[in-house]
Formats: sequence, C-alpha cells, structure tokens
Amino acid sequence: MNEQTCACPGCNCKVGANAVMREGKAYCCQACADHHPSGKPCTASGCGCASGKAAG
Repeated sequence: MNEQTCACPGCNCKVGANAVMREGKAYCCQACADHHPSGKPCTASGCGCASGKAAG
C-alpha cells in the first residue's frame, strides 16, 4: 500500500493503492485531483481540505 500523502494542499490523507494521478502527482480522490470544483469535498471522512480546514 502507498503511504504517500495526497498532493492536494491542506490534505493529509494517504493516497493508498487507488491513487488518482494527475500531472505526475498522486491524489487520494478525484475531488482533490480536480482541485475541488464547486467546493466538492474530499472523500475522506472529516477532511476539510476543500475548504482549507483540513482535519489534523
């Protein structure tokens, strides 16, 4: 399993085995990879990276 942290600023989620790749960077979910269009939240429960309030 990949223990790399998501490339989305403010997100501290691990990308896991099903990372979404974009421009050579690994993201934990499609919302993070798409830079949260229309404020779409991270799929990780409790992560607030879409609003700049990531859980820690």
